[in-house]
Amino acid sequence: MKKYWFLSGIFVLVCLVFGGVLWALTADEILDEVEARRTDFTTQRSEAKMILVDEKGKEEVREVVMYSKDEGDDTISLIVRFLSPADVEGVTLLSIKGGEKIYLYMPAYRKVRRIAGSSKKEKFMGTDFSYDDLSQNYGREDYEATLLGEDEENYYLELKPLEEDSDYSKLVMTVDKEKFYFKKIEFYDLEGNLWKTLEVLEIEESEEGKITILKMAFKDLKENHETRMETVKHEENISLPDNFFSVRTIQRPEL
Repeated sequence: MKKYWFLSGIFVLVCLVFGGVLWALTADEILDEVEARRTDFTTQRSEAKMILVDEKGKEEVREVVMYSKDEGDDTISLIVRFLSPADVEGVTLLSIKGGEKIYLYMPAYRKVRRIAGSSKKEKFMGTDFSYDDLSQNYGREDYEATLLGEDEENYYLELKPLEEDSDYSKLVMTVDKEKFYFKKIEFYDLEGNLWKTLEVLEIEESEEGKITILKMAFKDLKENHETRMETVKHEENISLPDNFFSVRTIQRPEL
Protein backbone atom coordinates (compact mmCIF):
# COMPACT_ATOMS: atom_id res chain seq x y z
CA MET A 1 0.00 0.00 0.00
CA LYS A 2 2.84 2.39 0.86
CA LYS A 3 4.31 1.76 -2.58
CA TYR A 4 1.12 2.88 -4.29
CA TRP A 5 0.87 6.01 -2.15
CA PHE A 6 4.45 6.86 -3.10
CA LEU A 7 3.76 6.37 -6.82
CA SER A 8 0.59 8.46 -6.56
CA GLY A 9 2.57 11.26 -4.92
CA ILE A 10 5.15 11.19 -7.72
CA PHE A 11 2.35 11.31 -10.31
CA VAL A 12 0.77 14.35 -8.67
CA LEU A 13 4.15 16.11 -8.45
CA VAL A 14 4.87 15.48 -12.12
CA CYS A 15 1.44 16.82 -13.08
CA LEU A 16 1.97 19.97 -11.03
CA VAL A 17 5.41 20.64 -12.48
CA PHE A 18 4.58 20.00 -16.10
CA GLY A 19 1.09 21.47 -15.75
CA GLY A 20 2.62 24.64 -14.35
CA VAL A 21 5.01 24.89 -17.29
CA LEU A 22 2.22 24.15 -19.73
CA TRP A 23 -0.04 26.89 -18.37
CA ALA A 24 2.61 29.53 -17.64
CA LEU A 25 1.85 32.85 -19.33
CA THR A 26 4.30 34.44 -21.75
CA ALA A 27 5.14 38.15 -21.63
CA ASP A 28 3.04 38.79 -24.76
CA GLU A 29 0.07 36.94 -23.27
CA ILE A 30 0.31 39.04 -20.10
CA LEU A 31 0.29 42.27 -22.15
CA ASP A 32 -2.68 40.96 -24.14
CA GLU A 33 -4.56 40.29 -20.90
CA VAL A 34 -3.74 43.79 -19.62
CA GLU A 35 -5.18 45.17 -22.86
CA ALA A 36 -8.27 42.94 -22.55
CA ARG A 37 -8.95 44.18 -19.00
CA ARG A 38 -9.00 47.84 -19.99
CA THR A 39 -12.40 49.47 -20.06
CA ASP A 40 -14.16 49.04 -23.39
CA PHE A 41 -15.41 52.30 -24.87
CA THR A 42 -15.96 53.88 -28.24
CA THR A 43 -15.84 57.43 -26.92
CA GLN A 44 -15.12 58.85 -23.47
CA ARG A 45 -15.23 62.16 -21.63
CA SER A 46 -13.29 62.71 -18.39
CA GLU A 47 -12.84 65.58 -15.95
CA ALA A 48 -9.66 65.44 -13.91
CA LYS A 49 -7.26 67.27 -11.65
CA MET A 50 -3.64 67.52 -12.73
CA ILE A 51 -1.35 68.25 -9.80
CA LEU A 52 2.23 69.37 -10.51
CA VAL A 53 4.67 68.98 -7.61
CA ASP A 54 8.11 70.63 -7.83
CA GLU A 55 11.37 69.68 -6.07
CA LYS A 56 10.40 71.75 -3.01
CA GLY A 57 7.01 70.07 -2.67
CA LYS A 58 5.06 73.08 -3.96
CA GLU A 59 1.87 72.06 -5.74
CA GLU A 60 0.09 73.61 -8.71
CA VAL A 61 -3.41 72.28 -9.35
CA ARG A 62 -4.84 72.33 -12.86
CA GLU A 63 -8.29 71.26 -14.02
CA VAL A 64 -8.64 69.50 -17.36
CA VAL A 65 -11.31 67.95 -19.53
CA MET A 66 -10.38 65.08 -21.83
CA TYR A 67 -12.14 63.44 -24.75
CA SER A 68 -10.98 60.19 -26.31
CA LYS A 69 -12.07 57.84 -29.08
CA ASP A 70 -11.10 54.27 -29.86
CA GLU A 71 -9.95 54.31 -33.49
CA GLY A 72 -9.33 50.52 -33.63
CA ASP A 73 -6.01 48.71 -34.01
CA ASP A 74 -5.08 49.73 -30.45
CA THR A 75 -5.00 53.45 -31.33
CA ILE A 76 -6.74 56.30 -29.52
CA SER A 77 -7.50 59.87 -30.59
CA LEU A 78 -7.35 62.33 -27.70
CA ILE A 79 -8.22 65.93 -26.83
CA VAL A 80 -7.00 67.49 -23.56
CA ARG A 81 -8.10 71.02 -22.59
CA PHE A 82 -6.97 73.00 -19.54
CA LEU A 83 -9.86 74.69 -17.70
CA SER A 84 -7.79 76.35 -14.96
CA PRO A 85 -5.75 78.17 -13.69
CA ALA A 86 -5.98 81.30 -15.83
CA ASP A 87 -2.46 81.14 -17.26
CA VAL A 88 -3.20 77.84 -19.05
CA GLU A 89 -6.97 78.13 -19.49
CA GLY A 90 -8.05 77.08 -22.99
CA VAL A 91 -4.72 75.51 -24.00
CA THR A 92 -5.72 72.36 -25.87
CA LEU A 93 -3.89 69.27 -27.08
CA LEU A 94 -5.07 67.15 -30.00
CA SER A 95 -3.50 63.73 -30.61
CA ILE A 96 -4.83 61.86 -33.63
CA LYS A 97 -4.64 58.06 -33.87
CA GLY A 98 -2.10 57.38 -31.17
CA GLY A 99 0.08 60.41 -31.86
CA GLU A 100 0.22 60.02 -35.63
CA LYS A 101 -0.46 63.76 -35.69
CA ILE A 102 -0.26 66.05 -32.64
CA TYR A 103 -1.37 69.69 -32.39
CA LEU A 104 -1.34 72.27 -29.59
CA TYR A 105 -3.71 75.25 -29.56
CA MET A 106 -2.60 78.36 -27.64
CA PRO A 107 -5.63 80.69 -27.22
CA ALA A 108 -3.50 83.69 -26.19
CA TYR A 109 -1.97 83.68 -29.68
CA ARG A 110 -5.00 82.18 -31.44
CA LYS A 111 -2.55 79.81 -33.04
CA VAL A 112 -2.28 76.06 -33.58
CA ARG A 113 1.18 74.50 -33.46
CA ARG A 114 1.94 71.15 -35.09
CA ILE A 115 4.05 68.95 -32.80
CA ALA A 116 6.25 66.81 -35.02
CA GLY A 117 9.61 65.05 -35.10
CA SER A 118 11.90 65.71 -32.15
CA SER A 119 9.34 68.13 -30.65
CA LYS A 120 7.29 65.09 -29.56
CA LYS A 121 9.98 64.46 -26.94
CA GLU A 122 9.35 67.85 -25.31
CA LYS A 123 7.40 68.05 -22.06
CA PHE A 124 3.72 68.83 -22.40
CA MET A 125 2.93 72.20 -20.76
CA GLY A 126 5.32 71.83 -17.83
CA THR A 127 4.11 68.34 -16.88
CA ASP A 128 6.35 65.27 -16.66
CA PHE A 129 4.65 63.72 -19.70
CA SER A 130 6.28 64.20 -23.08
CA TYR A 131 3.96 64.39 -26.08
CA ASP A 132 5.10 60.86 -26.94
CA ASP A 133 4.27 59.65 -23.43
CA LEU A 134 0.67 60.83 -23.79
CA SER A 135 0.22 58.67 -26.90
CA GLN A 136 1.49 55.38 -25.42
CA ASN A 137 -0.67 52.41 -24.41
CA TYR A 138 2.27 50.05 -23.69
CA GLY A 139 1.02 47.25 -25.92
CA ARG A 140 3.14 44.62 -27.64
CA GLU A 141 2.69 46.30 -31.01
CA ASP A 142 5.15 48.94 -29.79
CA TYR A 143 7.42 46.88 -27.52
CA GLU A 144 9.37 43.64 -27.44
CA ALA A 145 8.35 42.05 -24.14
CA THR A 146 10.28 39.66 -21.89
CA LEU A 147 9.09 38.09 -18.63
CA LEU A 148 11.72 38.95 -15.99
CA GLY A 149 10.06 37.02 -13.17
CA GLU A 150 7.07 36.81 -10.86
CA ASP A 151 6.05 36.50 -7.23
CA GLU A 152 2.75 35.73 -5.51
CA GLU A 153 1.19 39.07 -6.47
CA ASN A 154 2.91 40.38 -9.59
CA TYR A 155 4.50 39.70 -12.96
CA TYR A 156 7.58 41.71 -13.92
CA LEU A 157 8.09 42.51 -17.61
CA GLU A 158 10.88 44.17 -19.54
CA LEU A 159 9.65 46.17 -22.54
CA LYS A 160 12.10 47.29 -25.21
CA PRO A 161 10.77 49.95 -27.62
CA LEU A 162 10.53 48.89 -31.26
CA GLU A 163 10.94 52.50 -32.41
CA GLU A 164 14.59 53.36 -32.94
CA ASP A 165 14.19 57.00 -31.89
CA SER A 166 12.61 56.27 -28.50
CA ASP A 167 13.74 58.29 -25.46
CA TYR A 168 13.93 55.07 -23.46
CA SER A 169 16.26 52.07 -23.64
CA LYS A 170 13.71 49.91 -21.82
CA LEU A 171 10.70 49.91 -19.52
CA VAL A 172 10.10 47.59 -16.56
CA MET A 173 6.41 46.95 -15.88
CA THR A 174 4.84 45.48 -12.74
CA VAL A 175 1.53 43.75 -13.53
CA ASP A 176 -1.03 42.69 -10.92
CA LYS A 177 -1.58 38.91 -11.21
CA GLU A 178 -5.21 38.97 -10.10
CA LYS A 179 -6.64 42.01 -11.91
CA PHE A 180 -4.11 42.31 -14.77
CA TYR A 181 -3.40 46.03 -14.73
CA PHE A 182 0.02 47.64 -14.53
CA LYS A 183 0.80 48.91 -11.04
CA LYS A 184 4.06 50.57 -11.96
CA ILE A 185 6.27 51.30 -14.96
CA GLU A 186 9.94 52.26 -14.68
CA PHE A 187 11.46 54.17 -17.61
CA TYR A 188 15.21 53.88 -18.28
CA ASP A 189 17.14 56.42 -20.33
CA LEU A 190 19.41 55.52 -23.26
CA GLU A 191 22.36 55.04 -20.87
CA GLY A 192 20.36 52.51 -18.85
CA ASN A 193 19.67 54.77 -15.86
CA LEU A 194 16.28 54.89 -14.16
CA TRP A 195 14.69 58.15 -15.31
CA LYS A 196 10.93 58.18 -14.67
CA THR A 197 8.29 56.16 -12.87
CA LEU A 198 4.55 55.83 -13.49
CA GLU A 199 2.55 54.46 -10.57
CA VAL A 200 -1.16 53.63 -10.47
CA LEU A 201 -2.58 54.78 -7.14
CA GLU A 202 -6.28 53.93 -7.51
CA ILE A 203 -8.40 51.88 -9.90
CA GLU A 204 -12.07 51.13 -10.48
CA GLU A 205 -13.09 47.59 -11.44
CA SER A 206 -16.39 46.82 -13.17
CA GLU A 207 -18.46 43.69 -12.59
CA GLU A 208 -16.96 42.30 -15.80
CA GLY A 209 -13.42 42.77 -14.44
CA LYS A 210 -12.64 45.81 -16.62
CA ILE A 211 -10.16 48.26 -15.12
CA THR A 212 -10.32 52.07 -15.17
CA ILE A 213 -7.38 54.01 -13.73
CA LEU A 214 -8.61 56.80 -11.45
CA LYS A 215 -5.36 58.09 -9.92
CA MET A 216 -1.75 57.87 -11.06
CA ALA A 217 1.58 59.63 -10.49
CA PHE A 218 4.25 60.21 -13.14
CA LYS A 219 7.63 61.26 -11.72
CA ASP A 220 10.83 62.56 -13.30
CA LEU A 221 13.55 61.35 -10.94
CA LYS A 222 16.28 63.47 -12.54
CA GLU A 223 14.38 66.71 -11.98
CA ASN A 224 12.59 65.56 -8.79
CA HIS A 225 9.28 66.67 -10.28
CA GLU A 226 5.95 64.85 -10.27
CA THR A 227 2.62 65.04 -12.12
CA ARG A 228 -0.41 63.43 -10.51
CA MET A 229 -3.66 62.75 -12.35
CA GLU A 230 -6.93 62.30 -10.45
CA THR A 231 -10.13 61.53 -12.34
CA VAL A 232 -13.11 63.39 -10.92
CA LYS A 233 -15.76 62.20 -13.40
CA HIS A 234 -15.86 60.04 -16.50
CA GLU A 235 -18.54 59.10 -19.02
CA GLU A 236 -18.28 56.40 -21.66
CA ASN A 237 -19.80 55.96 -25.12
CA ILE A 238 -20.96 59.54 -25.42
CA SER A 239 -22.20 61.00 -28.70
CA LEU A 240 -19.55 62.97 -30.61
CA PRO A 241 -19.54 64.25 -34.22
CA ASP A 242 -17.46 62.25 -36.71
CA ASN A 243 -15.10 65.20 -37.21
CA PHE A 244 -14.76 66.04 -33.49
CA PHE A 245 -11.05 65.15 -33.27
CA SER A 246 -9.86 67.92 -35.54
CA VAL A 247 -7.89 71.18 -35.54
CA ARG A 248 -11.15 73.08 -35.99
CA THR A 249 -12.58 71.60 -32.78
CA ILE A 250 -9.65 72.55 -30.53
CA GLN A 251 -9.96 76.21 -31.61
CA ARG A 252 -13.51 76.45 -30.25
CA PRO A 253 -14.00 78.50 -27.06
CA GLU A 254 -16.02 75.64 -25.59
CA LEU A 255 -15.96 71.88 -26.14
